[in-house]
Amino acid sequence: MTDLIVDACVAAKWLVEAEDSDRARLLLDNQFYLRAPDLLLPEVTNVLWKKTVRGEINIAEMQSIMDILLRDHIDATVRLLPSRILAKLALQIAAEERHTAYDSIYLACAVQARCRLVTADYRFVRSVKNPLLKPHIVALNDPALKLAA
Repeated sequence: MTDLIVDACVAAKWLVEAEDSDRARLLLDNQFYLRAPDLLLPEVTNVLWKKTVRGEINIAEMQSIMDILLRDHIDATVRLLPSRILAKLALQIAAEERHTAYDSIYLACAVQARCRLVTADYRFVRSVKNPLLKPHIVALNDPALKLAA
């Protein structure tokens, strides 16, 4: 079993069809042990709200998708970790990498768990410069991320 951290970009692709949703859903295979900071829940909630405001989904769909997230994924396919245990390291990463504290919490989670963060935020992946952090982040669309089809 491979340990991975996933972010809200990836989790949202499980729920709403988007580019690389097929690859994101391959992570749900039981060959992966998925974790995320508890920040994942409010971030996915915000993604759903934005899609509703833009008219991409309606309120009933938004509520149904949230039900699926809570019932089928939170603490089932992905285990949530408290952000408070990651805050100090995340702040250090954010200051060093000059990236948001939100994204840095996910990366701090991967560093602390000694595994990789899988993200669909490709700009974030490219922005990480520290050679000690680079092994802890991988893009969802990276062919080096081996996902069984």
